[in-house]
Amino acid sequence: MYKFDFTGKVALITGGAKGLGKEYVQTFAEQGADVALFDADGKLARETAQKIEERTGKKIRAYSCDVGNEKQVIDSVAAVVKEFGKIDQVINNAGILRYGDALEDWEKVINVNLTGPFLVNREVVKQSMMIQKKGRIVNISSIGGVLATPAGCLSYHASKAGVILLTRGQAGEWAPYNILVNSVAPGAIANGTMGDSAGSSTAADDYQAKSRNPMKRRGQFGEMSGILVYLCSDENTYTNGQLILVDGGWSGMM
Repeated sequence: MYKFDFTGKVALITGGAKGLGKEYVQTFAEQGADVALFDADGKLARETAQKIEERTGKKIRAYSCDVGNEKQVIDSVAAVVKEFGKIDQVINNAGILRYGDALEDWEKVINVNLTGPFLVNREVVKQSMMIQKKGRIVNISSIGGVLATPAGCLSYHASKAGVILLTRGQAGEWAPYNILVNSVAPGAIANGTMGDSAGSSTAADDYQAKSRNPMKRRGQFGEMSGILVYLCSDENTYTNGQLILVDGGWSGMM
């Protein structure tokens, strides 16, 4: 029988202070894991951690960390390992989306969305998973990494497309250590918030929800969590290097 029980696991979730990241922190805690969350907004991260800890009774700790900053990532992962003793699961959720001139924000978007997962995974694997010879990692891409839109967010498209190939490369490199790495690409999700787009729907969201999505709606709270629970569970023993789209069927209609 498949139980998907995370009791005794330690999960690291980046961008965990709000939006989908907050949903993931709550989900993993409800499944029984203790959770470390990284977020550039340290104050909000601490508030989120406290609320979810009170709600679930699990150990939740917040770390102020810009995932595009190598030193901060190295130090923060070390702090998690010191506090919890290990890291079993990683969800690379931190991301930003900027509209307008791609060159203006290119470096920042690439640093957070693509360099961030590279740095976080490198350090977690080196400092914990390779020692344990076991781990589960999910890199969050996007429908925007698979399909382009005229919405004016070229840097976002490039970064999220890069995440897909980063995932496949890491999956092959770390498979001998029983570390499985996969990628999930959300479509338009109602509670997804990133960077300058926080709190507002985008043209791409509206296009998907009203026109191209056969379900004619955005994803709702909790609809991203199930696939992450499977991919990060001990029940997943052979799914590796894959991209899974959770988009209501939008990509299937193209």
